Amino acid sequence: MTTTAARGLGAGGAATRSGLFGGTATIEDPPSLKRAGTGALELAGELHSKAEVGENALFIGAQGFFGDWGGELGTSMLDAKERWVHQTAALVRTCRDLHEQCSTTADNYTKTETANAETMSAASKTRSPFG
Repeated sequence: MTTTAARGLGAGGAATRSGLFGGTATIEDPPSLKRAGTGALELAGELHSKAEVGENALFIGAQGFFGDWGGELGTSMLDAKERWVHQTAALVRTCRDLHEQCSTTADNYTKTETANAETMSAASKTRSPFG
């Protein structure tokens, strides 16, 4: 089974391959996985900087509904603003976590593959009792 992830995050389709029962995974393109992580971090930055627009709009809109209009609509809009703030912050954290996980996985995979290649290269130079 092949899973393609994060096309929209600049990864060009980072792909992993897992076994039938999901026990092992092979990363086919660690740089793509790293780019996906970078894309997630960029998205987190965009969300963080642009979320304030929605927050301000809800806050300013709520102010107009206090007074003569009655406070229920204004209060509801302030509640919506608070939910907006919390949900946006959670999404930013998720994108940052995704960046960290993708980058760490790509780095760990590359380090492990390099170490394995060095070990196998050294082993092939020694005389084997099996011929």
